[in-house]
Amino acid sequence: MPSRDSARSADEELSVLIEEHGWAVRHVMGSPNASQFSYTVGLSAFGHAEIVVTGMPFDSAHIFLNLVGQDLRDGIVVAHGIRTTRFTDSGDVAFIDAENTEGLTAVHHRYGEVRALQLIWPDSTGAYPWETGYRNPPEAQPLLGPVPDTFVEA
Repeated sequence: MPSRDSARSADEELSVLIEEHGWAVRHVMGSPNASQFSYTVGLSAFGHAEIVVTGMPFDSAHIFLNLVGQDLRDGIVVAHGIRTTRFTDSGDVAFIDAENTEGLTAVHHRYGEVRALQLIWPDSTGAYPWETGYRNPPEAQPLLGPVPDTFVEA
């Protein structure tokens, strides 16, 4: 268990990042029963859902979450059921409501109630976890909420 000083230091670091950039990114290691994930902390302060991505390597997740954070800060809107090429050079990503937010502890600690969207990335063929032909195992990118019947390109 982390000491109070290390927890305070991590919270202070988080506060500095949010003050400087408007949000911060947190990474959570996976386990044999759970995929690793990354999420934003701070987007709630300007009325947007936090963004979470599961199963993506931390360095890639960090880049994606910062790109999304920059656009949200600049007034771009992403929502449940949006599919966009805005954040990639070679394809698209999708957003769904994340109903399971219990792992977003830094957001819960800072803001209480959490609204979050999950950024979903396709496999190497462009297929998503809910599509026929998806090549990755389901545990590679667990879905944290319902998939809409249709997506809107944005």
